[in-house]
Amino acid sequence: MSTSIVKTERLDLILLNDIQLRQYLEHPSLLEQEIGIQTSRNVVTENVQRAISMKLSKMALVKKDQFGWYTYWLLTIRSLRFGAGLVGFKGFPDQNGEVEIGYGIDPDCQHKGYMTEAVQAMIAWAFEEPSCCFVTARKVKKWNLASQRILIKVGMRIYEESEDGYSFRLERDSTR
Repeated sequence: MSTSIVKTERLDLILLNDIQLRQYLEHPSLLEQEIGIQTSRNVVTENVQRAISMKLSKMALVKKDQFGWYTYWLLTIRSLRFGAGLVGFKGFPDQNGEVEIGYGIDPDCQHKGYMTEAVQAMIAWAFEEPSCCFVTARKVKKWNLASQRILIKVGMRIYEESEDGYSFRLERDSTR
């Protein structure tokens, strides 16, 4: 589980360590110099800034070999040499074997299947961990149809509905 790059047909998902994650937040040009590709500035919204700050706090408390569960992975489009988005989990699987996934992509790169491909790859990566039984996406806004389509394409199903959102889940055994 110490893989720092997950490859798909079109993407490289690059695990960002704590220093790189801070660079992406505060000094993206330094990260670009280090990894040798341009990164999207449109991904780091106010919500993502808050999420990165929380991730950095959690990463300070875990061993480096568990960073993959706490950080963001940079979604890079190989043909464009462009870091177009972020995908990651909200921590190591809990006592029920659940882990929550989150993601975002540059608006100019939406509707091309990149995020679906990235989410599929990260789910496969997560299920390599024996204690991971479920991948969830909680409280996806009802208006966020693009995200709902991604989750359905990767095999997730709605297991809970609230007034303004849906929660999705995929069980490991359903992927075999």
